[in-house]
Amino acid sequence: MTKRTLRWGALALAVATLAGCASTENALKDANTLLQDREADKLLPVTNLSPYALALGRFGRMLDIYKEGDPVIYMQTRSILDATNLSSPLVGAEIPGDITEMVRTAVNRIGARVVYVPYHPDYLVSQAQLGAKFGVTMPDFLITGALTEFDRAIAGAGRVNSAGIEFGKGNGKVTLGGDIKRTAIYSALALDLNLVSFATQQMVPQVQASNVVKVLNFSSEDNASLGFYGDAFGFKLEGKYLQGRHSAIRTLVDLSVLELVGKATNTPYWRCIPNGTPDPVVVENMRAGYNALTPELKLGLIQVTLRKYGEPVQVTQKYDDQTRQALEKVYAQRYAALGPVDVMTWQGFEPLFFGVPMAWDTAQTPALAGAAPAPGGAAPAGAKAGT
Repeated sequence: MTKRTLRWGALALAVATLAGCASTENALKDANTLLQDREADKLLPVTNLSPYALALGRFGRMLDIYKEGDPVIYMQTRSILDATNLSSPLVGAEIPGDITEMVRTAVNRIGARVVYVPYHPDYLVSQAQLGAKFGVTMPDFLITGALTEFDRAIAGAGRVNSAGIEFGKGNGKVTLGGDIKRTAIYSALALDLNLVSFATQQMVPQVQASNVVKVLNFSSEDNASLGFYGDAFGFKLEGKYLQGRHSAIRTLVDLSVLELVGKATNTPYWRCIPNGTPDPVVVENMRAGYNALTPELKLGLIQVTLRKYGEPVQVTQKYDDQTRQALEKVYAQRYAALGPVDVMTWQGFEPLFFGVPMAWDTAQTPALAGAAPAPGGAAPAGAKAGT
């Protein structure tokens, strides 16, 4: 076989090999493989829940217990907008300009005892022109407010660790080096919400929420290098994390709506939040309201509260044996550390009212405000109604 024949044979083999690799069938196969790989790595949608979304659902169940028999509360909102003007496209539209829909979603999470009343007059007028008829529900309360603060870079810090070493001389010189850099910057976002009585168009005193959340901007940088004989090699790794501002605002909204409705209903909403602390506005409202009741009404409220503990007492507004036994049982089981108390005083009734059992309770005695052992706390635990 001549050299020319071998050359032509090798060329034909190369052409055949290339033709086989670049065939339509292989191209489709590669495309399908690529599609499957990318589809497997694709991020799927998830439920958009803030850390306080669960608390709103718990609060709805709390209202079912505390407000059993009470009328439904109807709520509406004005437009909740950005008051900082940093949502403008001229400054980068860093935060949303309208968060009304977030507020509506938060209110609607609570449940059937707090109902949101939409306000869309243009839609209603258009439907009425087509012959539709509507029943109009007037709200009890109107939520107003705005995003009131966005302070960039209120605090920031960075750290750098560097190391390098050299050994050898001349053409045999070798250098090793590396550094680690971390930078963290905090900004702050604040939301203010207030409650307005729809009938009077007056703000409800002390029923407001003003909360702030810090947003993190974090960056990292790692470098390493190796050099020898005058040549150098190296690598660099960079990372960046910017906490979502829209997500942070949703967290603010959920917490603020929980606080707002909790104050409006004088319900211990803080028990829906892990490690929550009593709200002094709710505590003071309940203290003043309880102290203003007549002895008969106090006994009726005590009996209603005992029923929430599962005690089968009758609401007679009298201190009968059934009520006495139920009080002694509940206080001995749940509030023994308080010692003897008089439930006709606010100090004695407060733990009973704020400690109504909830399905998510992890401890017997929740956080109470102002609850303290009575004098003689070493005596057997119990409760009585003073005369």
